[in-house]
Amino acid sequence: MVEAVKLLPTRRTVKRWGLGLGIVLGVLLVINGILAWRTETRFQRVIAAIRAEGDPASIAELKPQPIPDEVNAATQIDRLTPRLEEFAREHGRFYKTDLGKALDDLNEGDRPNAEQIAGMRAILDKYTDLEQMIAAAAACPRYASTADFSLGFNKFLEAELPRMSRLRTIARLVDWRVQVLVADDQRDEAVRRIFDVLRLARLNESEPTIVSFLITVAVRGVALHDLHYTLTAGPVPPETHDEIERTLQSLENPGKLGQTLRSERAVNISASIEQAWEMASGLGWLVWPVRRQFIGPLEFYDRLLPVANRPWVEVKPMFAPGGQLATPTGLGVLADLLTPALEAGFASANRDTAIIRAMRVYNALQQYALQNGREANGLVDLRLPAAATIDPFTGKPLMVKRTDAGWTVYSIGQDGIDDGGSFGQAKDCGFGPPPRATP
Repeated sequence: MVEAVKLLPTRRTVKRWGLGLGIVLGVLLVINGILAWRTETRFQRVIAAIRAEGDPASIAELKPQPIPDEVNAATQIDRLTPRLEEFAREHGRFYKTDLGKALDDLNEGDRPNAEQIAGMRAILDKYTDLEQMIAAAAACPRYASTADFSLGFNKFLEAELPRMSRLRTIARLVDWRVQVLVADDQRDEAVRRIFDVLRLARLNESEPTIVSFLITVAVRGVALHDLHYTLTAGPVPPETHDEIERTLQSLENPGKLGQTLRSERAVNISASIEQAWEMASGLGWLVWPVRRQFIGPLEFYDRLLPVANRPWVEVKPMFAPGGQLATPTGLGVLADLLTPALEAGFASANRDTAIIRAMRVYNALQQYALQNGREANGLVDLRLPAAATIDPFTGKPLMVKRTDAGWTVYSIGQDGIDDGGSFGQAKDCGFGPPPRATP
């Protein structure tokens, strides 16, 4: 019994162990404090550098200066939101009917039959007031987002998602109206409605986040395909061709992606502050390792922004293994996870440019035939600036082909493969001969 008791540590030994443990914990706390200080200093240095460049560094700093409501397209869109939601619900219900399903089954560009046109017309006629409100919003010369920039990251994104859907609903309504107007041989009026969507999409580029930018690009693509649909249905006046060229020329915005990335970075900074604490809530005072992971994506923008507005043909090698934008980035796992989304943003911006230029060429080809009584020989006959005919995916002129069915103008797209003007499954991008009528 005495020997067993001697096996237990003495009180003096326990004190020594406790002192040693306290020293170890003290050292760990000092090290943690130093690492936390270094991480926070690095984070604040990144933020300070962004602000020094005159760029926003939080969601709150994205808030635009207020402008009068009567010239603000964003305010006008806010006012038509309830009616847009009503149309969206009725639009969705229509596509659940047999008539709507048949319309939905048409190939892109195919013309609906008389019954399908009547179905669209019956719904659209309930929303003539909404169409007038859309035109009024498109006529506004300026845009200052009315989003709530005082919200934190999570709540801001939650509030933005329904706001983003409004532009898509406008595009769907106008797409229907264009088909009805073309069926009524009112092609010039159809072009006017398309201009409304193109102007609103251009204004909407001021909205922050890359998701909003991608929606804007998609909506512009719908409007440009509506324009092709209209131009291939029959002639429009010469002055309409001129206005189409001026409108399309105004859409060429070489700084659009850089602007989007700067706003996206500001949103990411707010996310890094908010989500770092949420992710580290179970770690107590060990917040700095999580915060450090959020610094990498912010530093990655220093590589992205200088090349944001270069054509894809120059940027693509940078995303390839060994390139300055390739993964692994060396800036942490979050930066690596961010890269595919940003690469998709680059590709989408270039596809947007390509399809705008393809439509400028297509319009110019039609205008040439109208003015000269014969078809052009190709790009050489068109009075377009050389830069307006370049495919950003190759750095070479867009593909222009004449067949018995009509002209095909296209970019070979992101994959770098010429599919001969095949536009299915996101291969080539551009415009082809007139679509077929649906029996």
